[in-house]
Amino acid sequence: MELLDLGKTEVYLQLIQNAIENEKTAIVLVPEISLTPQMLERFIARFGKEKIGVLHSKLSIGERHDEWNKIREGKAKIIIGARSAIFAPVENLGIIIIDEEHDSSYKSEANPKYDAKQVAKYIAKQNNCPLLLGSATPDINTYYNAITSKKIELLKLTKRANKSNLPEVMLIDLKQELANGNRSMLSKELYTQIQNNLKQKRQTILFLNRRGYSTFVMCRDCGYTVKCKNCNISLTYHSYGNKLKCHYCGYEEKLVTICPECKSKKIRYFGTGTQKLEQEINKVFPRNKNYKNGYRYCNKKKFS
Repeated sequence: MELLDLGKTEVYLQLIQNAIENEKTAIVLVPEISLTPQMLERFIARFGKEKIGVLHSKLSIGERHDEWNKIREGKAKIIIGARSAIFAPVENLGIIIIDEEHDSSYKSEANPKYDAKQVAKYIAKQNNCPLLLGSATPDINTYYNAITSKKIELLKLTKRANKSNLPEVMLIDLKQELANGNRSMLSKELYTQIQNNLKQKRQTILFLNRRGYSTFVMCRDCGYTVKCKNCNISLTYHSYGNKLKCHYCGYEEKLVTICPECKSKKIRYFGTGTQKLEQEINKVFPRNKNYKNGYRYCNKKKFS
C-alpha cells in the first residue's frame, strides 16, 4: 500500500486526529534526541498544549510528577516521549506510533532491561489498537517481517510532502578515490561542493557517526587493541585532553605508548572520528579573507 503526497509526521498527525475524534488516546515514541522544541511545537500547534503530555529523562522529578498525573487523570490525550513513555498510564488507547523505529535507543541497557518496541506490541494487542513503526531506514528485522509476513503491513511514502523534489544523492567510492591518488578524507566532489558553498557564503553540514579522533588504538606488531576494562570494547582516542574513552560507560585512561602485551612501541591509531574530520576541514579550508568562513564543531552524546 502506498501513501501519496504526505510527509511521515503529517501521517502521524492525521492518525492521531482520527483517534481523538473517536475519543481515544495516542502514544508517540521518539528517540530522546529527537524531542526538540520544534517537533513538540508542531504537535501543540495542531492539537493544543493542554491535550499533550510529555515524558522523557530530562524532566525534573516535579515536572515528571505533573505530567504523569496529567496523563493519569485523562487530561492528556496525546503522550509524546522517549522509550519509557510506553508505560504511561493511559486509558482508552487508540494508537501507538514509534518514530525512527530503527533507533537502538528503544532498547534499555539499564535495569530493568526492556525493548520498548516489544512492550508496545504487547500493549497494542491488549488494547486492540494499531501499532505504527515509522522510519526512512527501517530496522532490517521489521522490514523483513513486513515483506514476508502478513502480520505487518508495509506502507510506503513514495513522494515528499507538498510534492517537493527529492534531494540529489551521490554515492562516491573512497577506495576508488584513493586509487586515483586522493589520500584526503574528502572526495574530490565533496571538496568542490564545499569550496563552492564557501565562495557563495553558504553553509555546509558534514555528518559523521563517530565521536572522537580515532575509533580504536592497536599495536602493529601483535595486534593488541586497547579496550575498556568494564565493557571490553575498543576505547576511542580523543585529541581534546589526549585520552582514551569508552563511549558506553564513560571509562577513561591515559594514552598507551607501549604495548602491554609485547612491549612494542608501534602503537597506531585507526579509524576516523569527528575531531579528525574537523582537523582535516581546518587544514583544507583554512580561515582566510577570501572565504571568511567559520566552523562549528558538535560532538554531543545521545541522551539515555
